[in-house]
This record gives sequence, structure tokens and C-alpha cells, in this order.
Amino acid sequence: MNAEEKNRYFQELTLNLQREGFAVKPETEEGLLPVELDGQRLCLARASGAVRYRREDAADEHRSAALDSVISIAKTTTEYMSQMEAAPQLTASGLTGDYRLLADFNGVVLAGHPTQFGVQFITWAWVRERTGLNAGNCYGPPGGVDSYTAAKCDFATRSGLIPRSALFDQKQLLAIYHCCVEVQAGLYSITDEQGKCLQSIIDQIEHNLPNLGELLDQEMELEAAEDPESNGMQYM
Repeated sequence: MNAEEKNRYFQELTLNLQREGFAVKPETEEGLLPVELDGQRLCLARASGAVRYRREDAADEHRSAALDSVISIAKTTTEYMSQMEAAPQLTASGLTGDYRLLADFNGVVLAGHPTQFGVQFITWAWVRERTGLNAGNCYGPPGGVDSYTAAKCDFATRSGLIPRSALFDQKQLLAIYHCCVEVQAGLYSITDEQGKCLQSIIDQIEHNLPNLGELLDQEMELEAAEDPESNGMQYM
């Protein structure tokens, strides 16, 4: 990785970390990117995508979870920025600007478009004997690494790499999540092994639905609106 590539990576990583509430300080003389949480040093990000940290900086549960988040963001950012650096330019009729061809399969492309606000990802369908592009689905850049994940999923299903029937939509995931939580709460008799399996499902849904809390709040508001006798009150 040369100096320009490193600078682009650190700029993208900074944007992604800031979106998640982390403070990022200027690069150190050693070529590391300091990341802070609540005004205190959490870790140092390296150009390789790894992070360096002191055990005492992630001692409690809150800071340990934050460190895991930084590691995940850095890993995903490294993945797509490495692809962006190596990808050829995407050329098509009427397409102007810097668009990199990240994937091309079965008449569908996944492109990355660098902007001052971060990388935007788009899926398109080839038309006119692969001279033009149509029906673009855009992701980000405000969504950060979640935009990249969503774009990959869209490309995989749109191109036929993964059947849409093999994936659950957001509504289905919410229903599965509720069922798992109810079972975990002891409403049904299950074995320890089944409990571990359900917990892994819950963890996976929480990871893949970053807006889960917002969706659950919307459900509660809808239920309250449909039950006038509740007067908006919620019971735990």
C-alpha cells in the first residue's frame, strides 16, 4: 500500500468510525490512526486493517464492545477499499465520473463510486448488449459499512448468485427474533444446546439488523396506536 492508498483508506475509515460515534484523531508519526471513545483512547488503527490496543483501554463491557465494533468496521472498510484500489474503471454509455467495477455476473454489476462523503455502492443491469446500464440501486455513502453489506446482498440476489428465497426479509427477521426471545425467556422448555442455538440466531439478527432497536420501537408504537385502551402506556 502506497502513501496515497493509505491516505484514502484512513479517510474512508475515519468517516465510517465517526458515523458510529467514535472520535478519530490525526495520524501519528508511526502511521497509526488514533480512535477515541468518550474522550479516551480506545485503540490505534493500522493501514493493514488491524488495530492495536492496550488491555486497560477496553477493560469494561462497554469499551470492549466498542473495540469489537471498531475492529469490524476496519475489517469491512479494508475489504472494499482494497477492491476499489484494484478494480478497473466501469465504462458505459452515459456514465461519467469515477466508477469502479467490483463485480460482474449474469448481466448485473456492482460498482463503487468514491465521493467526498465516502464510497457509494451501486448495482446495475447491463442493457443494449452491455453498452449501457439500467435500474441502478444505490447504497450510501451515509450508511457506511452497512451500505457495502447491503449492496453485496443486492448484487448476490439480483445476479442470481443467491436465490432470493434463501434470504429472510426485514419483516421475517423481526418475527424470528421475537420467537427466539420469547423461547429464551422461558416460555417453553428447551435444552441447553437449543438455547445456545437460539442465542446464536438472536446475535446474528442483531448484527444484520443494525436498526433493530428502532424497528422494535416502531412495533410498540403501532401496537399502542391499535389499542386505544392502553392510552399509550407500556407494561413490562
